[in-house]
Amino acid sequence: MQISSNLLFERSASKMSDLMKTATRLQTQIATGKKIINPSENVAVAQQIAELARKDADAEVYGKNLDLSAALLQQADSTLGSISVQMQQATELVNKAANGSLSGSDRKVIGDQLSSIVDALVGLGNTKDLRGQPLFGSLAGTDAVIRNANGTFTYNTANKLSEIPIGDGVSVQPTETAARVFTSGAGDTLQSLAALAAALQTGTASETVANAAMAPLKAASEQVSVVQASVGARAARVDLQQGLLDSTNLDRADLRSSMEDVDVTETYTELSKTLTILNATQQSFSKLSQLSLFTYLR
Repeated sequence: MQISSNLLFERSASKMSDLMKTATRLQTQIATGKKIINPSENVAVAQQIAELARKDADAEVYGKNLDLSAALLQQADSTLGSISVQMQQATELVNKAANGSLSGSDRKVIGDQLSSIVDALVGLGNTKDLRGQPLFGSLAGTDAVIRNANGTFTYNTANKLSEIPIGDGVSVQPTETAARVFTSGAGDTLQSLAALAAALQTGTASETVANAAMAPLKAASEQVSVVQASVGARAARVDLQQGLLDSTNLDRADLRSSMEDVDVTETYTELSKTLTILNATQQSFSKLSQLSLFTYLR
């Protein structure tokens, strides 16, 4: 009888212990919203969740880089648009200066206007981006366009533009160099315009000077358009990558949720069932233990 009573106690105690552990686990799952509390509970799933968490962290960085790239490319496109406007105005002035009926004083006025356009182009070339860095230069922080004391122009290409990673193995150059913007097959755009402006400002230049500048100016304007088109293509690529990232993030979130998150309603139901069984087991154990003790005393 002693052996039978010990076995009854051990089995009942073991069952109640298992039920209490289950109830505790379910309560913790409800409180945390997570299926797995300790990785040891399911090592394989825990490793998959950890990998998904790492990808979430990478995606957050890529998201910020995409936002930055989009903003820089938009600013570059807008600034190149302003440069294009200035080039169009320069073309109109040069066409006007090529009119043989103009006087030297008229061409001098045009020269002054062209000089102002050169100043505007230099200013646009040295535009600062949203980080306070040269938009068309390097991260060294120095001006992209340098006007030398002798009137010539040089471009800061000491450091190449850094590409920004926007995905696994995917990166994008978020802007352009001033050298590419202002250099065409016809030579240095700013230098050519400055030289033309200086010649017209003398008041003695003829329409021949303006006529000679028209072809190089056309090539320079086309170069700006080519660069702007390249920037636009990269902006479209960034938009596409952003869409892919958003889609991947949603898919990964769904997968992680299916592996990690509890079904609260289902878990509450299971907890209620477990507590009911535990309560019944405790009551039965209490009655059986009393009966066993009473029988033993008799």
